Amino acid sequence: MSHILNDHLVTQLPDSPVGLYLALSKGSLQPHKFWSSAHFRFKFSLRSLLKPIKTYHLLRLITNHPAYGELLQNQPRLPCRIHRPYLTSALSSKERVNAILYHYTMLTSFLGTETFREHLSPDGLCLCQFTGKDGQRLTLHFVSTYRLDKEGEASIILRDSVGQMLAEITFVCCQHGRERSLIIGGLQGPNGDHAQEHVQQATKNLYGLFPKRLVLESLIQVAALLGVKKIFAVSNELHVYRSVRYKDRIKHMHADYNAFWEMSGGQLNSDGFYVLPAEVMRKKLEEVPSKKRADYRRRYELTDAISEQISLTLKQQEMLSRFG
Repeated sequence: MSHILNDHLVTQLPDSPVGLYLALSKGSLQPHKFWSSAHFRFKFSLRSLLKPIKTYHLLRLITNHPAYGELLQNQPRLPCRIHRPYLTSALSSKERVNAILYHYTMLTSFLGTETFREHLSPDGLCLCQFTGKDGQRLTLHFVSTYRLDKEGEASIILRDSVGQMLAEITFVCCQHGRERSLIIGGLQGPNGDHAQEHVQQATKNLYGLFPKRLVLESLIQVAALLGVKKIFAVSNELHVYRSVRYKDRIKHMHADYNAFWEMSGGQLNSDGFYVLPAEVMRKKLEEVPSKKRADYRRRYELTDAISEQISLTLKQQEMLSRFG
């Protein structure tokens, strides 16, 4: 089978972890343009030798994966993920590799190979399409993109009708405290000169619901369907950009994570993570001022419809995975 990696046709991917290590180190396989750098490859080769067992397990995951080529193309830094800070500054390299192995094994099993490939595609798996207050079409996609790979392996992204990103939340599924858990490593809004305008317009379009709140609620829904028992989120202090390696990138961290998690009902635990509610929190309509009650009712109707679409989409994929 042929695969396109970094615009080059590769007729045969290495079929073993050692073969993949050699191909990447020598540059005969370049999943992305940064693998064309001899310096990048040298660092990968050396760090792999310093962490041989963990790197072997990670490369074995890739070479054994049914979507091997697509996974390597879409997540080209995956082979060296455990060689650098990832998800949160608090994780050890063992915890990092265990989380990554668990995430891809569980999610591929749940979605099935073909839907997992769709999840890896540039647009990702469409979870839901809906119309906002002004009639504009919005979409929620379940995506895996290397652009966010320091903060997790998968993201839920809200986009408007022209493809503008309005909010994205990034996470990894893992076992934490012996329970199936989900750790949120990143939460972002749009960038650029008109970012605030986009957020304000989207909030009006969602009957006063912030785009970041919508992607969080959608993730809570996805977590329930995946059988997740606990949802954790990194605090400002534990964000991956707080690590020494990325200290120069802290300026890119615009969100106040602590404030948002607390506003969303999160409680800070002794490990420095926020534990988030496993169910969406809502005000009762009778507690809402009468002049705002109509918008709240429409907001709840919209989020109920979104939740139903997400549930139908993922339950259908799970059924296809089991019986297709």
